[in-house]
Amino acid sequence: MVLRRKYYVVSALIFGSFMWGGLLVSCKSKKVIEEPVPVVETDYPKAYVVNGGSNTISIVDLNELSVKNIIQLTEIGRFPHHINMSADGKKLAVATPEYDFTLGHTALHNATDKKGGVAVIDTKTGNTLLKIALPSVNFNAVFSADGSEIWSASATHSGEMFIYDATNGVFKTKMALGSDPSEVVFAKDGKYAFVALGESSFVYVINTQTKAIVNTIKVDAYPSNVWAGVDDKIYVENKVAQTVNVIDPKTLSVVDYINLDFAPGQIAYNQTLNELWICQASQNKVAYFERKNNSWSLKGTIITGDDTHAITFSKDMKRAFVVNQKGNSVSVIDAANHVKTKDILVGNQPNGIVLKE
Repeated sequence: MVLRRKYYVVSALIFGSFMWGGLLVSCKSKKVIEEPVPVVETDYPKAYVVNGGSNTISIVDLNELSVKNIIQLTEIGRFPHHINMSADGKKLAVATPEYDFTLGHTALHNATDKKGGVAVIDTKTGNTLLKIALPSVNFNAVFSADGSEIWSASATHSGEMFIYDATNGVFKTKMALGSDPSEVVFAKDGKYAFVALGESSFVYVINTQTKAIVNTIKVDAYPSNVWAGVDDKIYVENKVAQTVNVIDPKTLSVVDYINLDFAPGQIAYNQTLNELWICQASQNKVAYFERKNNSWSLKGTIITGDDTHAITFSKDMKRAFVVNQKGNSVSVIDAANHVKTKDILVGNQPNGIVLKE
């Protein structure tokens, strides 16, 4: 595994070109060249953006707001999907399915020959620490709260949860779930894991110590994903119903809901602003809601980039970073003013982001 630096080379065209230092260049066409950089990452605040189309992780300098280095993932699998960081900030976990999730749900169930996998990456060197094979396509891979385990669910009609030792990749146990489990997330205290079953009306709750399913929480039909908020709530994304259910991990019950006029994507909560930001799936907007009088109301939308897919906030809640899957970019947003300040070009089909600050 090597880190690579990205350079943009501007190619010459017949029209609209000009001389610069003896070199004929143009503003109209550019291609990306990735050259190996034999360096070890230093401790600047950064974002790791996983790119499913180019099999890379872009490392974005959060001070300069530009791509500083690139981790090449081609040797460990295709279509890397979603990204998670261990609590100590030393490791990244990425799902490495053989399936391209941009092809959609129906095509996934026809891809019965495809396998899954997990890659564990050293955040400092970019080296691959572990490569774990799964028997079926998986949606994400996530470290347990204490960093000792990696959890991942197979996204099939007979989905299972797989649990591995995070140090050596040794298989520990698995459990039957049901049809179409997707993202696996943990409660803030690490006591429970949550996963939505897409061909049902339930989110399953798993005790992380006993490895037993302890509750099935009724939500809207065909839940597409779950997301963990910094407010210790679990937000259920329902693309079909165009709603969001809110689960309290303390009571293991739905305590709130939001009706939308769009299909939701990833969800993030800004506790400073008391706002819930929701990606508008397959669109170019993020909607933000405010809770008043015991209900959520739409405050506004922000234009980001093509196909808003993932979102996260900086530690101080002052900036939002939105991954645009078809736009091949990350939009930087001034959270308080709800204004986009920059687009950062990353790899092809980015689908996940995690910050190390």
